[in-house]
Amino acid sequence: MKTEMLSTRIDHDTKVAFTNICDEVGLSPSQALKLFARAVINHGGIPFELKARQPNAATVAAIKELAEGKGHKSHSVDELINELTEGKVQNAQP
Repeated sequence: MKTEMLSTRIDHDTKVAFTNICDEVGLSPSQALKLFARAVINHGGIPFELKARQPNAATVAAIKELAEGKGHKSHSVDELINELTEGKVQNAQP
């Protein structure tokens, strides 16, 4: 069977992380991509659920607090850091 070249660009950190995991499971990155392509064909689409990242509970609580007008306001980043350092802001998560 004749083969063809497929090329893509990804950032360095993603490539390194992907290559490391492929090495751990005994595959080359090329073999892993071929397996993924076969899985897409066999599944008739992407073989896993695609979701947008969701905020964690602390972030959801902070968003709710701000939406309810209960958030703390500072006039500058320096002021906020000073208030957090001095313990003037209540219920601040580390």
